[in-house]
Amino acid sequence: MKRLLSAALALVIVCAAGLAVRTWLISTVRIAGSSMEDTLRSGDVVLVWRPWGSVGRGDVVQCEFTGRSGRYVKRVVGLPGDSVVFSDGTLTLNGRPMSEPYVSSRTEDAHIELGPDEYLALGDNRAESYDSRAEDMGCIRRDQILGRVVWILWPLNRFGPVT
Repeated sequence: MKRLLSAALALVIVCAAGLAVRTWLISTVRIAGSSMEDTLRSGDVVLVWRPWGSVGRGDVVQCEFTGRSGRYVKRVVGLPGDSVVFSDGTLTLNGRPMSEPYVSSRTEDAHIELGPDEYLALGDNRAESYDSRAEDMGCIRRDQILGRVVWILWPLNRFGPVT
C-alpha cells in the first residue's frame, strides 16, 4: 500500500510539473495561413517560449490584437518610439534603411509613428498578411505579446530555430 501511495504521489508531482511547464513556460502552435511564409509555413508546428526578457526587433512572436479574437504569429518590426517608413519596398527605421531578408513579398508604402508602448507586428509575406497595418488590428502593446516563437518542431525536414 505504501508503495502504491508513493507511486501515485510521484505521478501527481510529474503531472503537475508538466502542466506548470505547459502553462507558464512553453506552448506549441500550429501555423495556419501564409502570412509568415517563407519563414513559417501553414501546417508548421512551432515552440513558443513564454517567459523571455525584452522584445527585440526581428523577433517572431505569438500575440493578440485589440478587439480581435484569436492569437497570431507575427514578426516585430518596430519598437516603441520608432518611426517606420516603407517606401518603394524598402524599410527605413528612424531614418536608417534596414534589410529584411525574411520578407517574401513587397510592402506597400506607409509611414507609421509608434507610441511609447507600441510594437509594429507584421507578417513576412506582406502581400498576404493581416497585421498591424490594418486599421482594425493596429499596433500591439507589450502585454499582448504572449511569447517568442523559437523553434520549428514539425515537419521534421524543417526542424530547427526560427530566425
